[in-house]
Amino acid sequence: MGAVRAEPESSAVPKSKGRKPKKSVTPRRTSPRRSSVAAAFKDIAVGAYRVRPARTPQELSGFENWATTAGAGGPKLAANLVQAHTDGILGAALRDPDSSHRMMVAAVTGGALDAVVWGRTEALIATVDEEAVGGVLVGPAAQFISDLAETHNLGATPVMSALLFTSKIHLVAVAENHRKHGLGRALVDAATSLAYKAGVEILYGQFLTEDQGLADFYSHQGFIVMPPATPLNFSKWLGGFPGGPAPLANETFFYRVLTTDSY
Repeated sequence: MGAVRAEPESSAVPKSKGRKPKKSVTPRRTSPRRSSVAAAFKDIAVGAYRVRPARTPQELSGFENWATTAGAGGPKLAANLVQAHTDGILGAALRDPDSSHRMMVAAVTGGALDAVVWGRTEALIATVDEEAVGGVLVGPAAQFISDLAETHNLGATPVMSALLFTSKIHLVAVAENHRKHGLGRALVDAATSLAYKAGVEILYGQFLTEDQGLADFYSHQGFIVMPPATPLNFSKWLGGFPGGPAPLANETFFYRVLTTDSY
């Protein structure tokens, strides 16, 4: 399994404009799986390899390489990951079942969405002898959500619903000399499991349509591969949410509905 180009460079970095959502009196949705969030990610063995969260600034800095390999970002992505780790918020809401709610309240009252974004983002790596040989980044597509919120003048509830109940596989990559060992599949499966336990309902991503092998790869991982250049519509799952992300003309979306019945 080689590099999985999950999205283009321009949108690879989870990013929030920090806009303050309009206040809303609509009751907050709660995921039925929210209480099942694991206290810690359990390392996954793949032969001699291990899949686990990146734990150090050095390992997170390595995502500059994984982003470049996947054609999905660069130095800014790695720097943002390191900063979120230094701030103690990277993946925090995925390890603590109460953190998502606290972060959501802070975002609505304080006007910044970054804590929710990074709290629900995780960087996983594949290692052998403690050397990182691959990585996957999964988390909310905050720039898209922020842009859509501004376009449609959305209130706090739909914005937070999108941040809490949707997640994106931003990139997957494996070093060339460590491919064909099932690491790409293991990284995506680990990201999917993590998203499911965090209460995510829609996990999605995109790849260049010309990479036809990726259509089979994601189909075998339980994802639905959409026709090329077809946008997603979150309103099917988020109760009237206005639309969803749209790929470029040369891209294809894939998604998976993470329900108890299907995962």
